[in-house]
Amino acid sequence: MSEYIILRDTRLHGTLPNAFTAWWNNLNIITTSGSTPLRNAFRSINDLYREHGRMHTLFILCHGFAGQSERLGVCGDVGGQGLQLGRETVLHDNVSLWEQIQGTVDNIVVYACAASNTEAGNEFTREDGRYLMGALAIHTNATVYAANRIQWYNASNFDFGRWEGQLYRFSSSGYDPRPVSHPPVELRDVASVFA
Repeated sequence: MSEYIILRDTRLHGTLPNAFTAWWNNLNIITTSGSTPLRNAFRSINDLYREHGRMHTLFILCHGFAGQSERLGVCGDVGGQGLQLGRETVLHDNVSLWEQIQGTVDNIVVYACAASNTEAGNEFTREDGRYLMGALAIHTNATVYAANRIQWYNASNFDFGRWEGQLYRFSSSGYDPRPVSHPPVELRDVASVFA
């Protein structure tokens, strides 16, 4: 049974742990870049679903559009504008594309800078990360976990360590996000299984 998927965009520099470099029965790695249409990743996820059934967790490893707020005119630990994943990226006006994998995974853990960030005054704008992550949860029918601050990681093995800022849990029912200390499984937990 396949349990985990890593969806990694190559613009996030680093290498996966050696244990992740080969095919494993319960771990699958899908890679995107600036020229890869998201539909390719969705096709791979749907193929895995047809073969193995609903999977436990999809880990997304990519850059979040963060570091400045054009709307507020500031630079800093802000974000919420989207994810640099695939050719289309993940934005407020295209997050509905993710309906193509609706019901295929239970959880989505987003390792990206300030993915769920919403600064005061940015509610219901293109810089509302809580809205974006909530929409991702609704469109995929999965529980989404994403943090509101810039994330740091060890590029030699994609170990993100402790979450910076507040990690939120977004329900597929559309209720307000709930602060949590950790997702049901971390990427490093899966890595330790294969070490």
